[in-house]
Amino acid sequence: MTFDINRLVPELWCSDFQASLAFYTEKLGFEIAQQRGADPHAYLAFQGAQIMVAHWTFDGSFEPWSPDEMERPFGRGVNLQFMVDDVQGVHDRIVSRGVEPFRDLYISTIWRTDRMDARKQFMVLDPDGYLLRFSETISHRPVEPADVERLNAFYGTSG
Repeated sequence: MTFDINRLVPELWCSDFQASLAFYTEKLGFEIAQQRGADPHAYLAFQGAQIMVAHWTFDGSFEPWSPDEMERPFGRGVNLQFMVDDVQGVHDRIVSRGVEPFRDLYISTIWRTDRMDARKQFMVLDPDGYLLRFSETISHRPVEPADVERLNAFYGTSG
């Protein structure tokens, strides 16, 4: 079977590879798309998205690209969004497997330049603190002048 790697694959450093692999596959429902023997890394796939989880030892046997010592939570400042077909179903499966949402289901209006999307979404944290957001567009509508005014008031305007 051929495995095509996406053009962008976030590679998540894990403190415990086996625990992370079990979390992603058994709790969240990701599939192992590629893994070699006992090599502590795996490409994982979920509804067309891909990530890699990995753990290597900093002993000189592998050239790590980590710029500094890793401190948990590893994913500070990163929010990985997975667009899914049925966010309610994904949520219910994950919660039934014992995962506590970091933020439970909510609806947010997102500006997309050409339209406003209403997205139903929820967030979980993986064992190392990476924030995973599962999101589904449930409706959309044209951008209205009031949307532009609200966004400009919130973010300001560029000069």
